[in-house]
Amino acid sequence: MSIDPARLKELDPTALMQRILDLQDQLLQSQEKNLLLSAQTRELERVARDADDLKGELTSQGLLLADKSKENKHLHQELSRVTALLDVKLNELEELRAAVSDLQQQLRMRESERDLLAVMLNEAENANRRQAEGSN
Repeated sequence: MSIDPARLKELDPTALMQRILDLQDQLLQSQEKNLLLSAQTRELERVARDADDLKGELTSQGLLLADKSKENKHLHQELSRVTALLDVKLNELEELRAAVSDLQQQLRMRESERDLLAVMLNEAENANRRQAEGSN
């Protein structure tokens, strides 16, 4: 509220002093409000910086996650390849086991035939000996 200088002469000194005190109170309140607003501004600036820092960190984490995802995909592909190779080798191993089992069976049969032939040879030799002893 402004005071017209022409009216200034009409006011008494007490009223002027009251007006000065009111204006000082208003100035003090404005200064306090200004300090509060300045503190709030600084706080908001700090929050904004923190938000920027967090955004940067999230971006870094996103890039790291993308790298890890690529690495996991590569490892998964490698694991799939190794698994397929192991399946092939396992099938080859089963075929080898079957072949070994078959060869073992053939070996047993040959040993059995050999043993039978050895018995037959012994019997033939014994028969020849008896026949030779009988002819003497």
